[in-house]
Amino acid sequence: MKGRTALVAVTVAVLLMGCSVPGSHTSASSQPATSASQSTASAPASPASAIANPSATVASSATTKATTSASTAWTLSINGLGPLKLGTTYGTLRQQGYVTAETGDCPGSWTSQALQDKGVSLYPSGQGDSAVLIEVSVTKATYATVSGAKVGYTMSQLKQLYGTQLTTETKNGNGGPFKVANVHIGAREIVFYFPYGSTIADTDIVQAMIARNWSADMMGEC
Repeated sequence: MKGRTALVAVTVAVLLMGCSVPGSHTSASSQPATSASQSTASAPASPASAIANPSATVASSATTKATTSASTAWTLSINGLGPLKLGTTYGTLRQQGYVTAETGDCPGSWTSQALQDKGVSLYPSGQGDSAVLIEVSVTKATYATVSGAKVGYTMSQLKQLYGTQLTTETKNGNGGPFKVANVHIGAREIVFYFPYGSTIADTDIVQAMIARNWSADMMGEC
C-alpha cells in the first residue's frame, strides 16, 4: 500500500513539473504580451505632436521652399532664368519670394538674398507690383546657358559652343560705346559681358551673362 502511495506522489510531481517546462503553452502565450508592450514603448510620438505648432510647420515649409527655389538646375535662356521669365510682374515675383520690397537703392538690390548669393540680379521696368522683369543678370558660374556657357568662360569657348550664332556688337553705355558678344534671337538676346573696354579677344573672360530684350542701349545698373 505504501508503494502505491509513493507511485501516485511521484506521478503528481511529474505532472506539476510539466506545467512549467519552457516552451509550454503558458510560457509562449506570455511572450507576445511582453513584445507588444516593448513595441508600444518604443513607438514614435503621436502625429498630433508634430502639428502642435502649425505656424512653426508652415515656417519650416516656407524656408525649405525658399532654399530649394533657387535651384542650380535652372538654365539661362533668352526668356530668362528658370522660372524667372522676362515680362513677369514684380507683384508675382514678390509673392514667390524672388524679390523684396522696393527701397531707394538700386533695383538690383531688391532681388532676394538667396538669388544674390548665387550671383543673380533682377531688373524691372516700372514701379510697384505692376513693374515687369526686363533683365536677368548672372555674375557667378552658378548657372549655365542652355548651351552650357558660364561666367568665367573665354570668348574662344563661346565660339566653340555657339558657332555662327555668336556675334559681337557695340552697345551704347554710360561711359560710351563698348563691345559685347551676344546671341540674338528674335526680339531678345543673351549678352556676354567682358571687362569694360575689352576688344573681346579669344582669351578674354566672360564677367556676366544677361538675358534681356534686345537693345542697342545697355546703360548698366547702379
